[in-house]
Amino acid sequence: MEKLRVGILVDSTVLPKYQAEIVAELQKSDWCEIVLFVKKQKSYDPYAKSLRFALYRGLLAFDAKVFGRSAPFLAPVSVEDAVNSAKLLEVTTKESDYFDEVDTPTVEKVKAEAPDVLLNFGFKYITNGLLHAAKYGVWEFRHRHRPAAFWEVVENIPDTEVRLERVGCALDPGYLLDCFRTVTHQKSMRKNLELLMWRSHMMMVRNLQRLHEKREAYFNDKQTKTYFYHEHPVKNYTERKFPDFQFGFSDDKGKHAPTNSQSLRAVWKLAGKYLKITARRFFKMDRWIILYGENKEGKISPDFGSYKRIPLPSNDHFQADPFMVDEGEKSYLFYEELDYKTLKGYLLVSEYDETKKAFGNPHEILRKPYHLSYPNIFKHEGKYYMIPETHENETVDLYEAENFPLKWKKVRTMLSGLKAVDATLYQKDGLWWMFVNIAAKEGFSLNDELYIYYCKDFRTDDWTPHKMNPVVCDVTSARPAGHLLEKEGKLFRPAQDCSGVYGRGMVINEILELSETTYKERVVQHIRADFADDLVAVHTFNHSRRFSVIDAIKSR
Repeated sequence: MEKLRVGILVDSTVLPKYQAEIVAELQKSDWCEIVLFVKKQKSYDPYAKSLRFALYRGLLAFDAKVFGRSAPFLAPVSVEDAVNSAKLLEVTTKESDYFDEVDTPTVEKVKAEAPDVLLNFGFKYITNGLLHAAKYGVWEFRHRHRPAAFWEVVENIPDTEVRLERVGCALDPGYLLDCFRTVTHQKSMRKNLELLMWRSHMMMVRNLQRLHEKREAYFNDKQTKTYFYHEHPVKNYTERKFPDFQFGFSDDKGKHAPTNSQSLRAVWKLAGKYLKITARRFFKMDRWIILYGENKEGKISPDFGSYKRIPLPSNDHFQADPFMVDEGEKSYLFYEELDYKTLKGYLLVSEYDETKKAFGNPHEILRKPYHLSYPNIFKHEGKYYMIPETHENETVDLYEAENFPLKWKKVRTMLSGLKAVDATLYQKDGLWWMFVNIAAKEGFSLNDELYIYYCKDFRTDDWTPHKMNPVVCDVTSARPAGHLLEKEGKLFRPAQDCSGVYGRGMVINEILELSETTYKERVVQHIRADFADDLVAVHTFNHSRRFSVIDAIKSR
């Protein structure tokens, strides 16, 4: 198959690191070639000198001074070598505050290079023939709110989103190609933008690779989207209004950068939030605890408010990630315990005492020099197996019970050389499916992206990655939160909502399609820690025939 021909629109040969990384990934791929760089004159910033936005500029400068040193993924990186290996076309655009127009001869020069896709890394909104100069259009990142990643921090919105879109016009709708959501940085607008763009840059590469594989069929399942309210052409492009410019917070926040009065309110809100975060750090002691409820007639108990709490051994510990097993007439609770003195988790098991009507007499079953958690216990062919979370060791390991439930031995490393958390297995249609969150590159979060692997026998290391990996790119519903559930012929996947803070809540996803080439799910239920006044988060759910268990953060 012919390589995908890519052109890149820039205003400099020095790009932010996240954009330079896209160029590097495309250069080293065997399915793509960069054939053209279109470089325009340096853009002017309509906010750079206006007194109306002076406080906004000052706020960004203060943010950059405080957090800039810890924002390496926005650092400038030269792509001169990539430019030299492709054709460089330097152009002058007709530029306004928000638009770039190029003349017809320039468009024809771009078309002559026969690009399949143009990536917009430096132009403003494109409005004329350049939109149609590439076979599959112009692709760019767009943001839910403007300025990008700014208001989410100010307004304390728990997640920040970036969209990959094929740019459209009045008569030719664009496409929403993909979407990525990550946790909002609590304090810094600069860090929020950096982490968002760095964690999403691979989204561009993955979608280009899928376009190369599928060509026109790639767009079959994409949502069409026209950017303009007008459905007919108008002569003055600056009169066209973009939905992307709308905020949706309140009418006084404007359509673009905040004015001085809006920036002053933003400073007030940020100062209050910083004080609250600092006070909570000094005066609050949050601990994970485990709660359990007894099932009636084998049915999952949905009344979390009635669950009993397992007391912590001391304030220096927390307990989380509960898994339940019924073996014969006995019930066992497996879980993580962490000692704040070492900040390393280890795994325990407690047996249900029928006399005391409580779980007690805990025994340590596994401790390593690295952190352990999420003791995923399951039974197959009469034997018990466990896959604990071992991301600090960069492995996914399989353990087998030598003497259940107390003695375990490692039998195989299933995956290695990656940071992976909360591996959860499920057997379907003769295959074993592993759902696991992975931080694919340095600086990526463990909470954002769900990967799937499959094989015929989980007791091997012959796992095949799913073709759609990562199958979910959303901090609100990606990370596994317990065993998959079957109910009335439907399959459900509990997941963590890690927006705002880690373990903020859970969602239940219904799996609509699961095969070697497809995966689809949808959120059907949200679970928050609102069933008790002193609980602020919940992030794991499991059950056996007799008991259901969850964990939650208890605020003190």
